Amino acid sequence: MDLSSRLNYLFGTEQYVGMRRQLVLLREKIINYIYHEENQHVICSGSLGEGVAYPESDDDVMISLTNCRIVTTYREATRNGDVLMVPSESSPGYCRLLDVRGSHPEDVIHMIQGMPFVSSSLFKQHFAVEGRYIHGPCQSETIGFNEYDFAYCIPCYTWPDIANVWVVRERSNGWPSCEMIRDIVGNGCHVVPIGNSDSPYADHEWRISFSVAERTLMHSFNHVQFLVYNLLRLTLKRVLEKNFPGAICSYFMKTTLFFTVENTPKQLWQKNNLETCFKVCLSVLYDYVDHIYCPNYFIPEYNMIKRKVNHSNRHQVLGILRTHHFIGVAEILHLSGESSCLGVSLSRKVMEFGLDREFMFSYHLLKVLVEIENFFNILPHANTACCMLNLYKFWSVLKCNRTFLESESKHIIWKKGISSCCLKLMDQLFTSPGINKQYNRLYKTMEALLRKGYDRDVTTGKLTMATYMYLVGKRESALCAIRQLLSEYPPYVIDASGDELKAQAYIEVMCGRGYNINYKIRHAHAPPYRLYKHCLNAFPSPLKMWITITTEVPLDPLTYAYFLESLCHTQHQNQIRLMKSFKCLVNYKDDKKVGYNIVYTRMCVGIIKYVQGDSQSACRWFGSVFVMKETIPPPHSERMSRSALTYIACLLNNKFQSVT
Repeated sequence: MDLSSRLNYLFGTEQYVGMRRQLVLLREKIINYIYHEENQHVICSGSLGEGVAYPESDDDVMISLTNCRIVTTYREATRNGDVLMVPSESSPGYCRLLDVRGSHPEDVIHMIQGMPFVSSSLFKQHFAVEGRYIHGPCQSETIGFNEYDFAYCIPCYTWPDIANVWVVRERSNGWPSCEMIRDIVGNGCHVVPIGNSDSPYADHEWRISFSVAERTLMHSFNHVQFLVYNLLRLTLKRVLEKNFPGAICSYFMKTTLFFTVENTPKQLWQKNNLETCFKVCLSVLYDYVDHIYCPNYFIPEYNMIKRKVNHSNRHQVLGILRTHHFIGVAEILHLSGESSCLGVSLSRKVMEFGLDREFMFSYHLLKVLVEIENFFNILPHANTACCMLNLYKFWSVLKCNRTFLESESKHIIWKKGISSCCLKLMDQLFTSPGINKQYNRLYKTMEALLRKGYDRDVTTGKLTMATYMYLVGKRESALCAIRQLLSEYPPYVIDASGDELKAQAYIEVMCGRGYNINYKIRHAHAPPYRLYKHCLNAFPSPLKMWITITTEVPLDPLTYAYFLESLCHTQHQNQIRLMKSFKCLVNYKDDKKVGYNIVYTRMCVGIIKYVQGDSQSACRWFGSVFVMKETIPPPHSERMSRSALTYIACLLNNKFQSVT
């Protein structure tokens, strides 16, 4: 296995890194849609926002306060909340904030020579949240197993004068481009509440932050530059910090890479030059440590390494850097303990699927998707007008980034929330269907949403579309969706989410075939198609009583597909096709879970027999389920026997129609 393949396996391929970034940007947009009225704008910064995924990385969140802003001249201070940036004379990269409008609360104001300045230390206390601890400019909190750093900051929509040198300096290698520089300057910067410890005003100074600009620059890197950055971080996390904790931080690595990329030709950053590029960056970092001067990328006169490296530890840090420059990347991977998962004994196909698993189950991606899933879950409300408003909001979030809609990430987003959102919207539509314009618009939007999900995964998109078409009376369209599902995919793929044994068998088959990565992402671990009580009207009416009794009908996707197909044939009175569907429904079984599937399919057959008008046969099928209750363990046996008895009682008392 060559070096680039090993690093792709460890840090992610170019495709996966792009997905991570897209998902983070989507999360940011969603959060800002939810909290847009709270005078806060959330920015996902740090390593996660840059596409880096380390298990020990924090989730850095900048909370920009939109009800105040920083201005650079008195004339611009026209709104309440405006503060004037006063650059620090002794600390480049830091400033003080003068409250020229007198609109900030007294508990954040500190008087210096009779003038009101917004104090960084008092500001942090003002926004302190119980359960969080102060860590530099941030408030840190552990939520579940995740570590979050929240940094409350104030935006500056104009580019600070002290950073003008970055805008105008000569760049012979064309990075960053003129267009990128214009965008970065147009977005301005932020200030975060932390002062220079060497300053007499340390508790009241603010540091100028270019986090948004840095994220833009990181996203412009090619994949080789991204891998080199990860290697630099790996050297820091696994080697340098073990010997000299706190001497070097990851921000120095990022700064080193920025300067190196700017000062080297594009032709250098090729896959076959990975080790050379890494050693060039190590040489630049070596010079910074040797001279005890690491300039900030935007403000070169700001020496970031001044208090980190000193004459007592300088020679030891230089020794480590020299050693790792000499031994190369392969030995660094070995020393860092990361090589255990990069064995050359792995076959190419297994390694590719390993990348799929790394992406599909990435710890950081799961963190990102939590907010996305929550957003989809709060979209539909009981009020139809509110539901429509939220649906349009949802569409605007997705449509704001067309490249996202056309990327591989759409499969993941569909699985994580759009499907459940569709079920809730369908439930509202069929609870009290109307004929007014609002309902017509909602129907059209609903169909568009379903079409987006139709090809996004193995089961959920097609089964949701088939169910919707059945409910609106388009039986042929429903059959089309079911036929495509059953013809395209083998049973173990459709029902891969049924249990771990099926999923494992599916993984082995996917590893052993020459499928490309896109195909694997699309099909790996299909989401379960569940019939929940809280979406009762989103499913065919013959199932409603079963759902009502059991809270959730535990039909696997394949059984439900055959059941829905049989219902469509029953409505069309096509006996030949109905018998074929019946045969598939009854004969489909899983040797590992025979008891479960037999009782589920018998319940389905009993329901269809009643829909046909054959009550006696229906009673016999339900009765057989009750007899078999001893073959399955509780609580499934209790739910199934209760469901069967309830169906029989309704049939005998001619009350079936009233409950279905």
